[in-house]
Amino acid sequence: MENKAVVGANSRLVRGEEKREKSVITKKRNFLFLLSVFIFYLVVAALLILSGDDWAWGGDIGQARLANKFDEYNGRYFGNIIEMIITRSMIARLLIYSAVNTGIVFFMRKIMKCQIPYIYCFLVILLLPVSFYSQTYGWLAGFANYNTSTFLLLWIVWLVKKNGNSILSLSSIFILSCLCQFFIENMTIASVLIATIGLVSAIFFKDHIFPYFSWLLGSIMGAFIMFSNSAYHIENNMRGFSNVDMHSFFTTLLTEWSELYVKQNALLLFLFTIVMYLLTENKGLGKLVLYFLPSSYFILRYLLNISWQQQPLFILIFELLLIVIFLVTLIVVVSKSSIAFVSKRYFFNYLTISLMLLAPFLVVTPFGPRNILTSYVFLTLALFELVIHTKLDLASHLTKKLALTLGLCLALFCIALHGVNKYEENQRIAQLKQAIRSDQKEIEIKRLPYEFIGHDLTPPNGSVQGDRQKVYHGVPLDTIFNITGYHDSSLDKMLEKQQ
Repeated sequence: MENKAVVGANSRLVRGEEKREKSVITKKRNFLFLLSVFIFYLVVAALLILSGDDWAWGGDIGQARLANKFDEYNGRYFGNIIEMIITRSMIARLLIYSAVNTGIVFFMRKIMKCQIPYIYCFLVILLLPVSFYSQTYGWLAGFANYNTSTFLLLWIVWLVKKNGNSILSLSSIFILSCLCQFFIENMTIASVLIATIGLVSAIFFKDHIFPYFSWLLGSIMGAFIMFSNSAYHIENNMRGFSNVDMHSFFTTLLTEWSELYVKQNALLLFLFTIVMYLLTENKGLGKLVLYFLPSSYFILRYLLNISWQQQPLFILIFELLLIVIFLVTLIVVVSKSSIAFVSKRYFFNYLTISLMLLAPFLVVTPFGPRNILTSYVFLTLALFELVIHTKLDLASHLTKKLALTLGLCLALFCIALHGVNKYEENQRIAQLKQAIRSDQKEIEIKRLPYEFIGHDLTPPNGSVQGDRQKVYHGVPLDTIFNITGYHDSSLDKMLEKQQ
């Protein structure tokens, strides 16, 4: 009997040791993966080209705005300061850009309680629609406001989800929720509403209320400071409250809002469809058509590059009907599924946050692809919350290997696009300086080959951004830029020889 007891104890020790070794190996792999993601974003940051508002923030205009404490401009105090720093210091740009974007991937997995491998969190970011990417990851001004605020909001949600009641945890939530208000106006409004709903929900479900209370206090304080800026109280100002137009609700819903939030997110819709089908017990042809029709339609629409400007009104109404059918079907399937109640609650929380972040843009302008990033991330979290309850084995060696291969290909492709643009931009600037030395009054400016991954990389001559570009590069304002399409002179010569 004693020998059996000793053998049993030894086997438990061996199993415990094996478990610890496996945990250490997993932690090392996760660290190496995050380091690889950090290096990837480090390279992208080095290759990014200043454009649009970057020329203003990196020059005297940005300095003047800071001297005026951004009064009559906007209340995006934290975002403005970050933009000034990263347009003036390459080292700061590399570190901030890499840390924030890696942090988004990190907190996405942490919020999912590490049930989703890092590679899938990174992969969905790499699969971001091009228009969203170009105005966030591909543009420093967009990154400074939209990526950083997304990072902070994820950090807050993770801390709140931990239900920590320590002074350190509550203080961190308060500080972060206050700072998160100084980036973009829709998130400032949404953060207050989300914290309020979260507090009411916590009281109803008898959860810890102090994390939500701390979030609400911090967000209210930050919102008060932001909207105290006089820019929001000036008539006919693009930031002012006068931009609210309730009459445009249905028109905006039919056109820009549904286009950016739903129709360009066709890939996510299709993934939601697959998960819905896997969660359904009694699968039939009718359900197959009901589930896959909306997402398949929007996938084809996206691949054919169809936008709302090309369509008649009755088609836009039909598409809105498809969206409603898809949303109702998703809610019904999740509600009837055997998923644990707490997971259903998390799913609906993420879905609600995603909607609330964009709801103000149904009546407020301006609105663009950059506004979708945070909502995209929370839609992904909602998707992940469902995936972990399906039979999909994302941790298997084969699926992770396939995901890693796809992620590596996409990352290298992204670096290649940015690298070519950077090389051509350096050539363009060198030619520009040579033309200035020659005192030329008209200069030919070639567009970059892959302008779709950036924002306003070649603004029209005489435009506001075009003048800022000239000032930034020391070009006289009366100089005329003759903008031409991209063409490679070496390729042109090769083609001429063949003719």
